[in-house]
Amino acid sequence: MADPPKTRAIATGRIGRFASLARAGLGTAASVALGSAGGIEQAVEKLGELRGIGTKVGQMAGLVEANLPPELRARVGPALAKLRAEAARSPYAAIAAIVHEDLGAPPEELFASFEQEPFASASLGQVHRATDGDARLLAVKVQHPGIDRAFRGDLENVGSFGRLATTFVMPDGQGKVFVEGVKAGFLAELDYLREAENLRTFETLLSRDPDLETPSLVPDRSSARVLTTTFLRGEPVEAARGYEPATRRRQAAAVRRLVVSSLVDHGVLYADAHAGNFLFRPDGTLGVLDFGSVFRFDEEQRAGFAEMREAAAIDDRARFDGAVARAYALRNDVVAKAIAKVQWHGFGGLVRGHAIDTEHLRTITSAAAEMKKQMLGERFVLPPFLPFIVRTLIATNSLLVALDAPASGALGRIA
Repeated sequence: MADPPKTRAIATGRIGRFASLARAGLGTAASVALGSAGGIEQAVEKLGELRGIGTKVGQMAGLVEANLPPELRARVGPALAKLRAEAARSPYAAIAAIVHEDLGAPPEELFASFEQEPFASASLGQVHRATDGDARLLAVKVQHPGIDRAFRGDLENVGSFGRLATTFVMPDGQGKVFVEGVKAGFLAELDYLREAENLRTFETLLSRDPDLETPSLVPDRSSARVLTTTFLRGEPVEAARGYEPATRRRQAAAVRRLVVSSLVDHGVLYADAHAGNFLFRPDGTLGVLDFGSVFRFDEEQRAGFAEMREAAAIDDRARFDGAVARAYALRNDVVAKAIAKVQWHGFGGLVRGHAIDTEHLRTITSAAAEMKKQMLGERFVLPPFLPFIVRTLIATNSLLVALDAPASGALGRIA
């Protein structure tokens, strides 16, 4: 969608800054991920100021917090927690202009009340509290001005490099298909109408689950750049870590059920399972937020994931490796086995319900690093959704580490 004149005027001069900050994010995020003691604290501070793809990379770097040495984790842990809760914010005038342009009236006319100060901000937008005429508390997510162009520009820069890089490992034409698919996965997060459909899907799926809750969509106050939902209450994972073991066990089971069963039983992947998207409650329930990154799979693919679950549940490694190759359509045996090793620890660990501790997370990230080395010199084709599944597995396991979750037993299913 092209930006109307008023938004363009407000955003002038900010887009270039957003794009440069986003590019800087690639470097600072790498510093976090690699655990560079020299620059990591400064990197974490910078990440909170970023826009675009750099912030997404920063979020992914934050996922491996538990993989850092204990002394370094103690130094940067509070900053990473703050990063999950708060990012750079856009001025209210710019936010109000977008609401007016998309919904036809300023926030003060559309809502009974609308707080000008956002209570949360992320890479693509920020969230404001509001109420409607029935005094319902609402959450209104509005895109940052200019983020569409900044994000697309960053992805094009990364995509150009990716297309060049994949020509060395993928057959003719396949590298472009892979890179364009990955870009499409990120760009989907800019479309709040698509996110609204994803929210409806998960609201229906989780409506009968005793422990998982999603917000409800307010469709007449939503658009491609504005998403209004009911407001969910809960606490961050740092607070939930102090809950009773039985409560954390129940919540760990619910997280595993959400990620694995929605994929295996319903063919939809919740691909943004990082700690900032969960609200924990002392009664053992939890709220789930942010459905911008969701992937849908056909029946054949879903059946492949189902076989992976069955093999993991009975510790049949050979069957699991074969199921991974089929689910991801991998025709290179070396690559298939390398990817299956990451999946065995990441996906299989969630299925089996063991306690997910720091050592387990290190096993996953080490397997991912080894996977990259084993792929060198090979020719192969990867499905574009693979990076998002790997991100999901690392995010989910990292969340369970942050929760200090006990073993949660056999994997349940979403009806």
